Amino acid sequence: MSWLKILDKSQGFTNNDLMEVLKAQKEVGENYKTHFFAMFSQLLCTITEQVINHFGEEGKKIIAESIRKYGLERGKRIAELVKSLGKELNLKNFFIYGDLDNRSILKYKPKIVEGNVEIIVRECVFCNGCKEWEKEEYGKIYCEYIDHAVLEGYNPKLILELPARMMLGDKKCHFRYIARQK
Repeated sequence: MSWLKILDKSQGFTNNDLMEVLKAQKEVGENYKTHFFAMFSQLLCTITEQVINHFGEEGKKIIAESIRKYGLERGKRIAELVKSLGKELNLKNFFIYGDLDNRSILKYKPKIVEGNVEIIVRECVFCNGCKEWEKEEYGKIYCEYIDHAVLEGYNPKLILELPARMMLGDKKCHFRYIARQK
């Protein structure tokens, strides 16, 4: 029996209703929708807020340690993939085989400055999600730990500097991956 026939027997919702919904969803498209990564940020901020409200500074410490552990694990998994392909754990392969599809969540521009990779992020779905729910203070904790932890988990010899971050009130995030040692 198809699920459409089951709906015919339900209380109040008909096949015509369903067809209208499907048609309207197509017309609405992405309007009124929240990006999955923004939802992730809102969930993380809500959990962080509750843990801190309940456990205070100890809760904040647990959240920070959890984010760091998560980042280290992500980095280790990227490293395992790169090594399984017979490649070096260098910055180039970190960018090629990294696990996050940045194209849909960030508006950014990479450039080379003095042999280092600099990425300027002007729009971030994570940051926007935190701001939308007015939970920036909780999103800051994630941003403070995640990027350094992922890179450290991948290769602890690589260096990341973050001179500017939107979650700290800056107009952009500025990632500087140190590829050239002086």
